[in-house]
Amino acid sequence: MAEQTNAQTPDVMQLWRDWLTETERQFNSFFADAMNQDAAARGVGGYVEMNAGFQRMMADFMQRYLAFMNLPSRTDVVGVAETLSAIEERLSRIEETLQIAAAAVDAAEPPALRTDEPARSWQPDASEPAPARSWQPDTNDLPTFRPSEPARTRRPAANTPPPPSDSQQAVPESLRR
Repeated sequence: MAEQTNAQTPDVMQLWRDWLTETERQFNSFFADAMNQDAAARGVGGYVEMNAGFQRMMADFMQRYLAFMNLPSRTDVVGVAETLSAIEERLSRIEETLQIAAAAVDAAEPPALRTDEPARSWQPDASEPAPARSWQPDTNDLPTFRPSEPARTRRPAANTPPPPSDSQQAVPESLRR
């Protein structure tokens, strides 16, 4: 009985796959035929030209907007990047030249004159104990922070009146004569 029900029910997924394959084939043939016509080619060409004109217009608008806002454009940033790259290349060539010159100087210098440490002329006596090494910073040599005037937190606005002088001492204008 179970074998009869399995044989009678169709595979839904297989039906769906068949439908999808057939639909895709039909769409492909329709659009291939449509694209082979001159009207479709003219329509696509017109769309591409319109889109290119719109992109040129937007690029020009953005260039003027960035210039108005005093911001760098893409071409400005690319120019700075190229200049920086050229400077880095020149700097690396200078470093290579300096390394070659330093190696030539080191090779020409006699080995007796080259020393990594200065010669020590004084040696402590073996009978004397070594001095204790306790280092304390000299607090008189440390820099101190003493502001000459209190820090301002805000700048006064351009249209505010100056602060009152000693003679005015915040007397309202209505009471002044």
